[in-house]
Amino acid sequence: MAAITGNLRVIWACMKKDMRSALTERVFLIAGIFMPVNVLLMMSLFVLAGSHAPTAVVMHDTGPYAQAFYRAMDGAHSFSLSTANAEDAQNLITEGKVVAVVTIPSDFDARVRANEPVQIGVQINNLNTDFTNDIRRAIPLSITSFYGKAFPNLVTVTPHEIDWYPQTTDYIPYLGVSILVISVMVGSLLQSGTSSAKEWESGTIKELLLSPASRWSILVGKMLGAIAVSLLAVILVVAVVVFVLGVWPTHWDEVIWVTLLSLLIFIALGTLLGTLIKRWQPVVALAFALSVPMFFISGAFGPISFQVPVTQVIAKIFPVYYAIVLQQHAFHSFDLNTFGVGLNAAILMIYALGLLVLTTLALRRSTIAH
Repeated sequence: MAAITGNLRVIWACMKKDMRSALTERVFLIAGIFMPVNVLLMMSLFVLAGSHAPTAVVMHDTGPYAQAFYRAMDGAHSFSLSTANAEDAQNLITEGKVVAVVTIPSDFDARVRANEPVQIGVQINNLNTDFTNDIRRAIPLSITSFYGKAFPNLVTVTPHEIDWYPQTTDYIPYLGVSILVISVMVGSLLQSGTSSAKEWESGTIKELLLSPASRWSILVGKMLGAIAVSLLAVILVVAVVVFVLGVWPTHWDEVIWVTLLSLLIFIALGTLLGTLIKRWQPVVALAFALSVPMFFISGAFGPISFQVPVTQVIAKIFPVYYAIVLQQHAFHSFDLNTFGVGLNAAILMIYALGLLVLTTLALRRSTIAH
């Protein structure tokens, strides 16, 4: 009983010490709180800028068929449409503010009624291959959709869509959830990694290691301190996803425990990196260096089953993938693999336990070396 009480005191003392240090070092505190939010916003803006091709539509004809064609373009989910006159549209594409200019001729309605060919002018700034291909695919789709609704008797072949999920999620709501995981990862690595590394740089860790306190109690106390400081950043990131991006979770309970479990994993990883590297500058650089490849290979843009096999294998090595899978289920009820919520959660718990063991061993080896 005395040993348990002693370990609890060590945990509490280490936790208070790290929290007090974080509060006194305000630069690191502010960075740890607002950096994850900045990562979320910057990645969201990056994705938002590339989700739909900005397109100017010159409406020389405003008849019902021309309006119907405009609505068909809007329903293609590839354009960010705006109307403009011919001169303004030309200026917009010249200045690089739109990817394409679509011109609906003045005799559009008359030719459609007379069953005569109609040429729709499409001027494309083909500097960006992705945007160019989106335009080239979406224009024929818009034409087919227009004719399918305006003249259903003429279009005899139509798709019969059967959706796997009851709701369709837009690009930003899907990516916002993935970016949430990456933001929590960056913030946790920064907070725990710099805190642990600065202990070695200042030499204060030696006092703890030379004390009779158990290594695991020191580790748990330091990690709880980092978790307590990081929680504010996590709450802000979740608030941005829910209230700014408008992504409302389907399962709030899952959001909470998946976020806390992810926080524990990344705090443990940051503590391990700080213990091994012992300098805060390389830890900060490594935190950002890890976030970029993790973002692209771990299913941020869609299920990794859509990717090449080698990417799937690499993604499954890291806990970020399983955290994204669970958060997508928590927010959208999506099943991005066949493991189910229970097995994905168990895998994350194994990562958490493994990182705790590795960090304890690293701390013990550092004790021997010092």
